[in-house]
Amino acid sequence: MGKTGHMSSSSPLPAYAVPGVRPSRTSQDGRQISWRGDQLAREAPVAAVLDRAPQVLLPIARPDLGEEPLSHKALCEVLYLGTSDGLRWDLSLGDEVKLIVDTGCDLVDEDLIEEALAAQPDVAEAYHADRELFDVSLTRVLRADDVFARWLDAIITAHRELAQRRGVELPD
Repeated sequence: MGKTGHMSSSSPLPAYAVPGVRPSRTSQDGRQISWRGDQLAREAPVAAVLDRAPQVLLPIARPDLGEEPLSHKALCEVLYLGTSDGLRWDLSLGDEVKLIVDTGCDLVDEDLIEEALAAQPDVAEAYHADRELFDVSLTRVLRADDVFARWLDAIITAHRELAQRRGVELPD
């Protein structure tokens, strides 16, 4: 372990790490690893999700604030994930995401992100633990880029569902 909090180049990567992508944080024992979404945005599973997503995500949950739509880059910059075993993940989001999808069930009765996360392959349980934090348990170990792709897909699915319910047409 280097003094910067990152694993040294001689440390073996855990199965959930992404080769070539340095984590934003690593615990002293090297097991708890966290990433910012923008670190994983160019990885193949994430790029595939972004290719299917609208080019911008509209602030349909809070149109009263007059905020600009979120670009893919801006969305990835405010999403985070971390794990110590590749099975249990903490997924968090910045306030900007609350503009594009209801995270507090203010507009709809269901938690659209939690439902979309729970519907992802390999997800055993998804729980909206706190205002900006979701706990996800998987049925098998996945790499961070795969988990981030599913996290991103769940947010985009929830955005589309909210848009449909509110009668908002999304750009391609």
